[in-house]
Amino acid sequence: MHTIFAQFEAFANASSKDEVMLQVDQAVKSLGFERFLYAIFPKPGVINSGIFLHSTYPEEWRKYYDSQNLRSNDPTVTHCFKSMSPFVWQHQSFQTIEQKRLYEEASSFGLRAGVTLPIHGLSGEVGMLTCVRDDLPGQNFLQDIKHNLSSLSLLRDVVCDAMSAYITMEAVLDEAAPQLTVRELDCLRWMVAGKTTREISRILNISEAGVNFHISNLRNKFGVNRRNDVVIKAIRTGIITLP
Repeated sequence: MHTIFAQFEAFANASSKDEVMLQVDQAVKSLGFERFLYAIFPKPGVINSGIFLHSTYPEEWRKYYDSQNLRSNDPTVTHCFKSMSPFVWQHQSFQTIEQKRLYEEASSFGLRAGVTLPIHGLSGEVGMLTCVRDDLPGQNFLQDIKHNLSSLSLLRDVVCDAMSAYITMEAVLDEAAPQLTVRELDCLRWMVAGKTTREISRILNISEAGVNFHISNLRNKFGVNRRNDVVIKAIRTGIITLP
């Protein structure tokens, strides 16, 4: 734990988000991890300049993860919205077919084992600090986690404190939630769950053209061009909450 205490001053003296994240990278590596992800999502009904996410994961993996909306099958994300306890994960932590596929794909990018520390901020924001290493999970990994878990938890708290100056949450004043039809809400809920147009059409028993029609209306009502932006705005305005 002394390593993190020694870095308190560096975190306190950081003058930008980038400097804080650089300190996190150094701390994570000193604790035996190779990569990390730090993300903060605002409370439903609260808005800021955007979700904050900084990752040292391979860029190709992040692009693939976002494009395929793998968040909906990611047990680390689900855990953070339901618990405050650290989630130590390895291959057996991914149980469904979709989760196992996610783990295999992540492993191919060197993300084999890690620990996710949930963040529940004073303003209602939710997030995570996830530290990852490219090891075949086993006893050595679990022993390292046991030895370093208190330092990791302290690191999470120090980072949140350091980042509070740069991530401010403001109440929504001029972004009223649009009025949605029942079908638009149905489509929106399944979009948040990561379903494709074809899957939504089967679930709702309507044509793919019908689904696309409703999604087009959603984009217009939220004033955005992309499906992911519809989901983000719906969560920000409180219409939809994450599972």
